[in-house]
Amino acid sequence: MLSSGSSLLKGLGGNANLSSFTSLLQTPGLDKLIGPALKGKFTMLAPGNNALSSLGADALSNLTKPENLNQLAGVLKNHIVPGKLDAAGLAKGGLKTAGGKDLNLGGINMGDMISGKNFNVIPVDKVLN
Repeated sequence: MLSSGSSLLKGLGGNANLSSFTSLLQTPGLDKLIGPALKGKFTMLAPGNNALSSLGADALSNLTKPENLNQLAGVLKNHIVPGKLDAAGLAKGGLKTAGGKDLNLGGINMGDMISGKNFNVIPVDKVLN
C-alpha cells in the first residue's frame, strides 16, 4: 500500500502541500507497522507541510530514524480512521483512529478531499495527537 506506485501515494503526490507527509509515509519499514490500518476502506487526515513544520525540523528528522519507527507509526495511526468518510462523516464524531484514540477535530481546518477506490485523504492544518 505504501510502495511508490500505490494509488495512495499517487493521490498524495498530486498535492504539493502534502509532500512532507508523503515523505513520512515512505519511511523504510513503516509499511509493516501501519499497513494493517490501510487494509479495506479508510480515511487519512493528512497534515499539510506547515502543520508538520510546526513540530520542528529536529522532531521530524528524529521520527524517521529506525529506532523511532514505532513512535512514527503511532503518530500516523492517529491520522487514520477506518471507513471511507468525507468531512461531514468525520464531523459527526464518535469515531476512533486506527491508533485507538477518540478522533478530535476541534480547531482543525480541512482541505479538499482526495478520493481513491478504498480511501479518502483529507488535508488538515494540524498534527493530531
